[in-house]
Amino acid sequence: MRFVSYIILAYWVFAFARTILNLALVPRLRARVPERFPRVSVIVPARDEERMIERAVRALLAQTYPALEVIVVNDRSTDATGAILARLAREDERLIVIDNEEPPPGWLGKPWAMHQGSLRARGELLLFIDADVLYEPEAIGSAVAKIEERGVPMLTLTPHVEMHGFWEHVMMPQLAVFAFTLMPLWLVNRTRIAALALGGGTGNLVRRADYDACGGHVALRDAVVDDIGLGRLFRRNGRRTEVIVANDFISVRMYHGLGEIVRGFTKNAFAVAGRSYVVTLIVLLLGVVFHLLPYALAILGDPISLISVCLISLTRVVLFSSLRYRLDSALLGHPLMMVVWAYIMLRSLWLTGVRREIEWRGRTYDASRTKFGAD
Repeated sequence: MRFVSYIILAYWVFAFARTILNLALVPRLRARVPERFPRVSVIVPARDEERMIERAVRALLAQTYPALEVIVVNDRSTDATGAILARLAREDERLIVIDNEEPPPGWLGKPWAMHQGSLRARGELLLFIDADVLYEPEAIGSAVAKIEERGVPMLTLTPHVEMHGFWEHVMMPQLAVFAFTLMPLWLVNRTRIAALALGGGTGNLVRRADYDACGGHVALRDAVVDDIGLGRLFRRNGRRTEVIVANDFISVRMYHGLGEIVRGFTKNAFAVAGRSYVVTLIVLLLGVVFHLLPYALAILGDPISLISVCLISLTRVVLFSSLRYRLDSALLGHPLMMVVWAYIMLRSLWLTGVRREIEWRGRTYDASRTKFGAD
């Protein structure tokens, strides 16, 4: 067991170093005015988004960037989303509202909505974002300046994740832990490997010409995670993509409470593991060994595991401080976070793997007819 403790410690030494490297080398979005002003078409799919849609759309219409149109695709909402959008469209001619129809066979709802929005868009640049994301007034102008400076076909803008209540503070930091601690995020911008491609519903800014050349959302018609799929699609067609930390300009509260978190990530956790039962079980086993076992061994008095636990906490404190997350969650939340995420993985394996059902936004899809992204 002492050998295992040393392996775990070595794992967290590398994880800590990787976190520091990622935080140091991944570029951040800064407030800038672009040298030129290509038209930007913001495309927002919206289904039953009455909780946030008005704030999100008003934030987009308040952008300081002048060459802007906002296209919201009302995806057969059953709540007040349509009425809210109709009222906002009467107030500002830059807002275009599309009332979407039932997707054709082979299409999932969100990619179909994105595709419909892209057909209406007139911009040289397209910005795909979800309906619950809030943009500060200088966000789009600064993003345009960045994509022009970098000369890349696609930028992914990562947000500040807003969290309220106990479970959100415990569970939602896992996204940052995965990106900054477990992934070589610094390498993402320095390679075109499709498997390392990232994307996000908080902002995929793409050049229209490259989007069309890669097949657009037609190539992602059955993608469960279409935003990451877009990044993979670009890379598989020889395009560069880059990730930019934009947490000073973009914010999102992805889910409200534990129930929404579990349901939301259940739909794609098994797909992230390649819909492989073996890979899923290996991921779960590694999670137990490297993320839960050191706590158990430390309680039993193993000094090496105690060092590992301290290093886990230090890694989380450094990361959470940089991203403005709560430090009490950094110190105390890791074991509980991993236990619940293990449950989500098992739930996803059962529902989307064994039963082959994906439930989301009031729809149920046959999981066997979908894919993770551009796979």
